[in-house]
Amino acid sequence: MNEETRTRREIEAAAPSLSGMWKMLSPRWRVIAVASLAICLFAASNLARPIVIQQAIDDGLIGGDGSAIVVASILFLALAFAGYVFQALSTYTVTWVGQQFLRDLRMRLFTHYQRLSMSFFDRESSGKLVARMTADMNALTDVLNNGFLMVVQALFLLLGTVVILFVLSWQLALISLIVLPPLVVATAIFRVYSAQAYEAVRDRISDVLVHMQETFAGMRVVQAYAREGHNVERFGAVNELNYEANLRTVRISSMYIPFIEWLGGVGVGLILYFGGRGVFGAEVSVGTVAAFIFYLNFIFQPIQQLSQVYDMLQSGTAALNKIFGLLAIEPELKEPRAAPPLARPVRGELKFDGVSFAYTPETVVLHSVGVTIEPGQRVALVGPTGAGKSTMAKLMMRFYDPTEGSVSLDGRDLRGVATAELRRTVIMVPQEGFLFSGTIAENILFGRPDATTEELIAACQALGVHDLIESLPSGYDTMVSYRGSRLSAGEKQLVSVARAFLADPPVLILDEATSSLDPGTESLVEAAIRRVLAGRTSVVIAHRLSTAEQAERVLVVDDGRIIEDGTHEELVTRDGYYAALHRKWMERSQPFEVASEAPD
Repeated sequence: MNEETRTRREIEAAAPSLSGMWKMLSPRWRVIAVASLAICLFAASNLARPIVIQQAIDDGLIGGDGSAIVVASILFLALAFAGYVFQALSTYTVTWVGQQFLRDLRMRLFTHYQRLSMSFFDRESSGKLVARMTADMNALTDVLNNGFLMVVQALFLLLGTVVILFVLSWQLALISLIVLPPLVVATAIFRVYSAQAYEAVRDRISDVLVHMQETFAGMRVVQAYAREGHNVERFGAVNELNYEANLRTVRISSMYIPFIEWLGGVGVGLILYFGGRGVFGAEVSVGTVAAFIFYLNFIFQPIQQLSQVYDMLQSGTAALNKIFGLLAIEPELKEPRAAPPLARPVRGELKFDGVSFAYTPETVVLHSVGVTIEPGQRVALVGPTGAGKSTMAKLMMRFYDPTEGSVSLDGRDLRGVATAELRRTVIMVPQEGFLFSGTIAENILFGRPDATTEELIAACQALGVHDLIESLPSGYDTMVSYRGSRLSAGEKQLVSVARAFLADPPVLILDEATSSLDPGTESLVEAAIRRVLAGRTSVVIAHRLSTAEQAERVLVVDDGRIIEDGTHEELVTRDGYYAALHRKWMERSQPFEVASEAPD
């Protein structure tokens, strides 16, 4: 791929991101205008200094005019002070705009994550999603706080210097600019290789973050199996790739930056030779030669800055493209437009009408499922791992849409129900109680944040968990850490059940909440669940047949189909799949436990 083609593709790839960035920045155009003016005035104050030095040398030192030295000193001090003021103003305004942009972009990205469908999170690693909010945001912070200011200042200085050099002496200017062609060629080569290198660095950083997050999340399993050494070896391989990617960028920069320094020295040598020997006549004075040396620094210093900041810009551009690439992803589950509300009160009838579903085109999980769950009915889903029980629950929640057929609530296709209303109407309690960092009260209120303290306590009392919560160190104000790690499994599950009870949904789905609890805690959680299920439609994914015995209706799921449907007694009498499971359960001294449901 030639350089022109590569450049065109880079521009095309970055165009949507730059357009999106400008849309977010445009409301602050007044501050951006002030920043731009301050940058221009800062550059102008710097560009004027060598002219003042030239006049001081030619008129004061060589011409013998003492007043010229005094005037030049005053002007130089004034320009230095102006440069300080305008640089401070430009730095503050650029950083202020940049930080506001990053604040808004973080909120926009986090809000976008909330809108995306569950299928997106099935495909994407959580570590990479976190990397967009951390490593990529840090890369943009470097660009907006430092890179943008350096680039604009460097360009103003560079262009202004070239113009002034030709005004002072076009002959000496041409000599000075002899070094530009090799500089341009070297920069073009550097640009190609550094772009590839920094894109690899971004990918390797994401890999490091993913591995670290997975390790920390699974630390109990790691230590339980004494696999710390194995994990260190895996991380060492990932870390080595990250090291090699970063080392490549260092090698590229170590060849380019010293070359720029050498070219700068060549330029100064040419000016001293041709200017000092008076090759171009008397119009090239000693002051002009001195000014040229200062201005040549204004050529190479900006170019060095641009070459150094180019790495930063490449990293920032790659980060910006990845973030706006995420923002361009549309949720697969479309929100219905102007959806009428569900009829009140919600009866809670759930119907599967010819439902087939596949997570991928190659693997069909459900096959033409047709079943109706009556209002207020307590239904148990029974079947082996991977049979499709969890998938049916996810379709009831509309985490996914059927590939074929429809799932309806009270006769309304879920695709035509507003998501917010559906989430208030159908709530799911997972097998493992998930808690967020915060207090017990905050976790229970998560399901109904507008509930009062009195309503919260009344719900917990009705559920029978008030005394347990009050026995905790700070009662309802007891702080729990990430995922509720300070609480036992039973305590976490009780908080999850209380959260659902306070929300008071017409339809409740449970991935059996007692399958991994000890007998003492299990009885407490089961009592709470019986209270929360009363008077509402409920679907329980049953890992134990003791749960199925208590249900009004049992649906046996196997290979994505409902193969048996009836009460516990009816299914035992039929002597089919369920009856065989029941016989094995009865032969044991403890309840038969079907393997836990894995993600279908």
